[in-house]
Amino acid sequence: MLKARGDFMFKKVVLYTNRLEEMKGFYEYQMGFRIVEEDAASFTLAIGDSQLVFAESDRAAIYHFALNIPGNQFSLAKSWASSRVALNRQEGMDEIYYANFDADAFYFQDPAGNVVELIGRRNVDRMGNFSIDSLLNISEVSITTPHVKEVGEQLEDLEIPVRGNKGIDPAALNFLGSGDSFILLVAPKRIWYFSKQKSEVHPLSIELMDGRQIVIDEEGNYQQASAYNPISDGMEELDFSGAVLWKKEEPWSTAKGWADRANERPNAIDTRFGIASGCKIFTAVAICQLAEEGKLAFEDRLSALLPEIFPDFGVTIHQLLTHTSGIPDYFDEETMDDFEELWIQHPMYLMKTGMDFVPLFKDAPMMFEPGAKFHYNNAGFIALGLVVENLTGMAFTDYVEERIFARAGMAASGYFRMDQLPAQTAFGYIEEGTSWRTNQYALPIKGGADGGAYVTAEDMASFWESLMGAELMSREMAERLLTPHAGDEEGEYGYGVWIDRHESGVKKFHVMGYDPGVSFHSAYYPEDGSSLTVLSNRSKGAYDVVKLIERIRSND
Repeated sequence: MLKARGDFMFKKVVLYTNRLEEMKGFYEYQMGFRIVEEDAASFTLAIGDSQLVFAESDRAAIYHFALNIPGNQFSLAKSWASSRVALNRQEGMDEIYYANFDADAFYFQDPAGNVVELIGRRNVDRMGNFSIDSLLNISEVSITTPHVKEVGEQLEDLEIPVRGNKGIDPAALNFLGSGDSFILLVAPKRIWYFSKQKSEVHPLSIELMDGRQIVIDEEGNYQQASAYNPISDGMEELDFSGAVLWKKEEPWSTAKGWADRANERPNAIDTRFGIASGCKIFTAVAICQLAEEGKLAFEDRLSALLPEIFPDFGVTIHQLLTHTSGIPDYFDEETMDDFEELWIQHPMYLMKTGMDFVPLFKDAPMMFEPGAKFHYNNAGFIALGLVVENLTGMAFTDYVEERIFARAGMAASGYFRMDQLPAQTAFGYIEEGTSWRTNQYALPIKGGADGGAYVTAEDMASFWESLMGAELMSREMAERLLTPHAGDEEGEYGYGVWIDRHESGVKKFHVMGYDPGVSFHSAYYPEDGSSLTVLSNRSKGAYDVVKLIERIRSND
């Protein structure tokens, strides 16, 4: 018998179904699994360290697969599952102990008829209650083929060993693999345990953690293959952690890395991420809405709108929106590089509103004559947020959530306190050598007009659609927001938005944000009406993924 090459573990398994939407609803909403990639023809579930893909097919298909769970959570897992789906029974029992594997198991079936097994490995313990994040990895995957002997020998050639000493038996259920992960190789028409389903020949593909590939075609033949997904592979090379949505005619989304490293909760396509300065465009939209309502003019001066707070800043709203005001900044990104130093004298847990930032810059001297040049300025947007509050009588964050997020269908987005983050929100992580820490003590406890909102990738796509569709303001006002008014060598700038142009016109409108533990880019491409959003809970990575996707897109 050949010795296994390294640890035998499933990285990704692709199964097929003709009930894709029903299956997605079952696993995402009824069972609560996390979707980490999706396009028009498939969706991918996070199974601990593994991924399970269901791809669209024109014919029904039934498989058996198993998922590993901690042995000490078996009873909790069984209770969790039975509250969501009926458990399969055999001889009056709804669970079984497999002595040869020192493991307990229970079974259920999904809408496609797949026989799903959860195996409690008694050698693995995990603290706490059972949840979808308790799943360890894919444990077993069935390969049904009329060519059991041939396929088994081909798998052995891949250095995947047969369990036991008898070799491949065409008449038996063969286990190939090691540890807690196995391929179940079987001939057609065998009845799966705890079900009345018979094994059927259907295509599937398996990618192991070490890169080995197994592809089975519709006739049950083994085929050699090498996985190649330039975007996904490129993101793994970049060690990207976050979520991506490319919203086009056929949308594509994916998520990688951990939202919560300590508890191994994966990022999903609907995870919320902080976007730092990327939300300056929301402040710009708020100001444009008030201008359209006649509550202010772009030529109005800050000293006239807020005389008690900024009596000496005779700069215009237009100059604040375009970073040409010259007012002092509380964090000058051109001269300062450690955002965390701000909180030595001004504890971050006290920075809850725009007014809390005012002492950091109101008495400092002007940086230059108003309108003289473009100089990125965070304090200018703090001032704009205070203008919104003064004219509306609402907290700035409440205004944005009500007048922008709600109207744009951004139901998952908001300005959340970092010590009260809602479910499905990623913690931001700061790398420190080979270690890491969260960014809870590196940023203001709550975001505001200059940055700090949390959004999902889908919500950002909805924002772009609402802005470009004149749902947040008139088309004329939106054009003013999206018109280049200033800029530098980095690019042109409208109101809260960067603008890249090429010979034929605007290439893209885009926003970005960087904070400790946050990197974010989102763009709208007017030539085809598509958008791209990259959200990361690490301090860098988003820009590299944007360039990767744009490069691949340009070659399509």
